[in-house]
Amino acid sequence: MKRMRPAVAVKVRPEGQPDMDQNRSTCLPDSNASLSLERARAHVASLQHELFAIEQTLLDGRALTRALSGRRWVYVGGRPSINAVLCALVESAGGEFLHHAGTIDDDGRAQGLEALLSGAYRVLCPLDLIDPDSLVALRRLCARHRAPWSALRSSSVTSFIAGVLRARPARPCGVVPASHGCLRHG
Repeated sequence: MKRMRPAVAVKVRPEGQPDMDQNRSTCLPDSNASLSLERARAHVASLQHELFAIEQTLLDGRALTRALSGRRWVYVGGRPSINAVLCALVESAGGEFLHHAGTIDDDGRAQGLEALLSGAYRVLCPLDLIDPDSLVALRRLCARHRAPWSALRSSSVTSFIAGVLRARPARPCGVVPASHGCLRHG
């Protein structure tokens, strides 16, 4: 039996080893590998944050209700089946859930979103289901209307809960933190 050569040559090298530039005989860092590693680390950090938010919700059963209650949440994009769950979650906690499909362009859909932004406590947008142009338009609209917004890792319920818990104020309104400096010298 005759041994066949592979149709495509594949260069295999140990991870982290730089690529040699054939023309200049110098070592160049593999920017794709370092970029992939950075993205993977950011993804892991995001997942850890979401896990912490779910643990916090499970340990303090009222944390999510306190964060949602009495506030208008505008959600841009997402999946219809999950959006219904998010709406029920927010409304059962005494909040208001407003949804926009996520396609923002010049044919009047941006005007519908502008109406939703007035009085919004926070605009949440999952990054997995929105096109880049609509995301840029959303950021501009939020800046113009001074509506705070947060990008979510995905359209999952877990990402939504993490975004809600991240959006709530760290301390109740009107409470001034204690000074840790010297009262005389500052």
